Amino acid sequence: MLVKISRSLFSSNGGRCASILNKYTTETVQNEPSKEQKAEKTEETKLFESQMKELEEKLTKSEQEKLELKDKFLRAMAETENTRVRMRKQIDDAKIFGIQGFCKDLLEVADILKLAIENTDPKKSTDPLEKNIVERLNSMHQGLVMTESRLLKIFEKHGLVQIKPTSGEKFDPNLHEAIFQVPITNKESGTVAIVSKIGFKLHERVIRAAQVGVVQ
Repeated sequence: MLVKISRSLFSSNGGRCASILNKYTTETVQNEPSKEQKAEKTEETKLFESQMKELEEKLTKSEQEKLELKDKFLRAMAETENTRVRMRKQIDDAKIFGIQGFCKDLLEVADILKLAIENTDPKKSTDPLEKNIVERLNSMHQGLVMTESRLLKIFEKHGLVQIKPTSGEKFDPNLHEAIFQVPITNKESGTVAIVSKIGFKLHERVIRAAQVGVVQ
């Protein structure tokens, strides 16, 4: 009885089931991409990959340019700092050595003053001078000594110091000027024998070397 009913239902609804089956099969076939659609998607994929590759190359190039610009910036900063240091040193040197010419002129005054001191030293006098003359000469000598001392202190305050070699000191061409040679048997060759004129240096820069006689 059940078999007869099923057959009857299939017989009565057979056309409808076939119609539904045909519709589903048709929709499935229609939803599948065609060859043209597949080819179009392949072209789109290739275009996308090409654009991505181009963007990656631009990004890499931008990174390289950024590194190059950073390197140039750091170099420029270092060069600017070096220039600033050099300019500061030049300004400082100009401040320190701007009075060099003035100092050289004053050295002539110091030389004359020293010569006056030596010539007015009463201890070196051998003439039978009267007592009051000796006293006056001694007072003059003391005044000159005090003047020279004060002058040298002013020099030193402004960085102008003496180069005063001693006998037997090794000759230094950076500080001394050899104006003659003397043969002395009991002294080492190349050492200072006589100091003719004291030298001076301004802040470690020699503006006048000491004039000396050197042992031959």
